Amino acid sequence: MKIDRNTQIGGQPAKLVRDLLADATNSDGFYADLIDEHLFRAWWRATIDALIKTGKLDRSNRSHALRLWTNARKRDKIFGVRLPKVPDFAAQTHGLIEALLADELIREGGREGDGRILYRVTYDGHATGMKSLVPRMSRAAAEALLEDVIARIARINSDGELLHYVTEVRVFGSYLTDSEDLGDLDVAIKMERRRIEGEWVKAAQALADKSGRSLNFIRRLTFPETEVRRRIKSRLPRVSLHETSELDENPQMGGKTVYSFTPPPDQ
Repeated sequence: MKIDRNTQIGGQPAKLVRDLLADATNSDGFYADLIDEHLFRAWWRATIDALIKTGKLDRSNRSHALRLWTNARKRDKIFGVRLPKVPDFAAQTHGLIEALLADELIREGGREGDGRILYRVTYDGHATGMKSLVPRMSRAAAEALLEDVIARIARINSDGELLHYVTEVRVFGSYLTDSEDLGDLDVAIKMERRRIEGEWVKAAQALADKSGRSLNFIRRLTFPETEVRRRIKSRLPRVSLHETSELDENPQMGGKTVYSFTPPPDQ
């Protein structure tokens, strides 16, 4: 399904629908209350921003206020400012469910004993949940973008300071169709650790420290992989980066290998 920032589905903006489908994909089915939650969170964000715009709430409190959404239904004030009444999202929830079913982004997965309907995200829904909503591009632009990605990966593989090789690159999604109008460039990569002397943990932490960034223990350990992804995606918002394992686990997503690399035997 082709969507961009201006698309609406069931009367709701594309970003809300995209985020909902991404959230629902990570679960073994979902109920209507998940949609109600996303609608409420969008309303809460808009309400906080409106209070800031009218000068009733200080902008410096925005991040804190947004984090309070989990108990916001029980509040009538925030930072001393009176809140508007929370709307009933039942009609919007129903309308969005009907639209998602009609567009085959979700399907019914059964009915519980209490009457609730279980919904599951379809393959098209899963793909929609991964979209970045950047402006669409021509096939020629997508081909040039893929060349840029592969060139970046080749440089990564030749950089002896990094701790991973990228051994495979696959493209999937709209790039493999005949369409001349594409959204994201969907790319899946496979990484392999380089063989190093000494302890991996110490090497990972040393690479993280060399970046000059202030990172906690976990982020220092995962920095080597994060740095590879950053170098691939840096300033390329149209690239949607994934792991080849995701395609292996979901064969219906397809995928075509466009780059492969065999680490040197002494790696």
